[in-house]
Amino acid sequence: MQGVIPLAPALLEPLTPLKKRTGARSQFFPSPSKSTAKSPAKPRPPAGTVSCIEVPPLWNDRFGLIQEEFAHEPFKLLVAVIFLNKTRGKYAIPVFRQLLRLYPEPASIVAAGVPALRDLLRPLGLQTQRAHKLVGLAQTWRDSPPKKGTRYRTSNYPLPADGKDIKVDEILPDSSEDPRIGAWEVGHLPGLGPYAYDSWRIFCRDELRGLSKGWNAESASTGFESEWKRVLPTDKELRALLRWMWLKEGFVWDPKTGDKEPASEELMTRAIKGGLKWDDEDEFGQAETPVDEV
Repeated sequence: MQGVIPLAPALLEPLTPLKKRTGARSQFFPSPSKSTAKSPAKPRPPAGTVSCIEVPPLWNDRFGLIQEEFAHEPFKLLVAVIFLNKTRGKYAIPVFRQLLRLYPEPASIVAAGVPALRDLLRPLGLQTQRAHKLVGLAQTWRDSPPKKGTRYRTSNYPLPADGKDIKVDEILPDSSEDPRIGAWEVGHLPGLGPYAYDSWRIFCRDELRGLSKGWNAESASTGFESEWKRVLPTDKELRALLRWMWLKEGFVWDPKTGDKEPASEELMTRAIKGGLKWDDEDEFGQAETPVDEV
């Protein structure tokens, strides 16, 4: 084994002598002024609280939710909601449309059965659970579709303890005759939760009750209040939709309490031109490049 050749003392010294650091600062490199210092960034909102959809200008006819497309086809709307539950729209919607091409009616979904639906739903995950939900929903809808004047208990919806004064097998008439809260025309359908109930109330209930030809008081009588104005959803996209809808009417709406106040003239001007962005879950912010300035 060869011996290690020792380095010369000069090679052990640093090429440039190290200087001792002091607290003094050179006059040629002054500290940055307060005016150039960056202000602390605003904390980002928690994940899952801000809509993925850009704020449309108020003159748009649609906000951009799949529920708007199927507002006149309530069964398909509820099927879409099952697909969207716990899955992002860009993955769920293509499979949903494939399902409609293969099985467009409740009867065809029932005939297909769980095995065929499970294979179709496999790319989304939770395929067995979702397949059973779809078959159960389709079978109940086929045999007993929702109808006007027939409400079923929905325990703890829309608020905790709602429906506690209604028996499990009790059927209630229209809410104009029995005002008890916690029963809806789709309450007997299996596999539904608050997101589905909120979606159906916003987009489908008025038409089922014969009060309007659409979800936004189309052809309704004077003084009619749309169902969507009474919904307080927890889903971020439904909240975003209703904030936009209320802004169309000139109000800033609180999705947690339902309170509203008149929108400022500046906010309305931005909203009409399309110069808004989602600032956080409860507020609008100004877009970095307003549409009218592009």
